[in-house]
Amino acid sequence: MLSTRTVTTTGHGSVSVPRDAAVLSVAAVHRAATLSEALAGAESARAAVVAVARTHVDPSAIRTQGLATWPRHDDAGRTAGYEARHSLEVRCAGLEVAAALLQQLADEAGDRLSVDGVSLASTPSADHLADAREAAYADATSRAEHLARLAGTTLGAVVSVTEGVASGQVPFARDAVAASSKAVVGFEGGTEDVSTAVTVTWELG
Repeated sequence: MLSTRTVTTTGHGSVSVPRDAAVLSVAAVHRAATLSEALAGAESARAAVVAVARTHVDPSAIRTQGLATWPRHDDAGRTAGYEARHSLEVRCAGLEVAAALLQQLADEAGDRLSVDGVSLASTPSADHLADAREAAYADATSRAEHLARLAGTTLGAVVSVTEGVASGQVPFARDAVAASSKAVVGFEGGTEDVSTAVTVTWELG
């Protein structure tokens, strides 16, 4: 009995998706003469930052990234106090929300706020992912048909299909509170590619 001949190819597909979400990396910072005072001040600043953030996003979109303290030194190298830093990440489902939040934090937290960075991301829909998947399957089919022609045969029935992990997906809650304050800060979202891979095995005719 002859064994069934097969061919396996992996196709790649991508679609361009607007970058319509943002992650704010900020920190509540406080300097004081003693470590205890520095920690207390950083906690007060953290509470203020979180209170403002909750007027723009769901509480689940706010999380602590870390808490650090270190001594400060004068020009002679002597300890001159302490600094405490409570780092936070705020995920915003909308660039306008992120801009308004950042502006309000700057207005209300002032020097107690440190902005470590803002990263933008896309929130691909089911239709975006379906389009990428279809493009990947078409690519896999084209590759397999070419290999079959080189082997002097044709494609038969599909034996198996496996999808890879799509890239460019960032889950963001869509029930964010609408921003009410006017933002001076603005972001340009642009687009990014959301990609997936499909591996298909065919019988050869």
